[in-house]
Amino acid sequence: AGLDYPGVGPEHSYFKDIGRAKYESATDEEALAAFELLSRVEGIIPALESSHAVAYAVKLAPKLSKDQIIIVNLSGRGDKDVQQVAKMKGIEEI
Repeated sequence: AGLDYPGVGPEHSYFKDIGRAKYESATDEEALAAFELLSRVEGIIPALESSHAVAYAVKLAPKLSKDQIIIVNLSGRGDKDVQQVAKMKGIEEI
């Protein structure tokens, strides 16, 4: 949902292969839930691309100790995705 550009290039494959990077995933449903969570709790409308990262952070947080910090970089503008999210959730056009 909402990916407007390729997310994998040859450098990503290389970094993964040499153990320099680890890549995780989130489902579209998890990304939509994260989109709604961040919008409601913080008043920040994340782009759907960033919502996937927020969804993984939500999954990861319970596995960490209380003194560990997660940083998620939000890029893009979520307001461009509001209509698409509404459609995916079966909400009439807003």
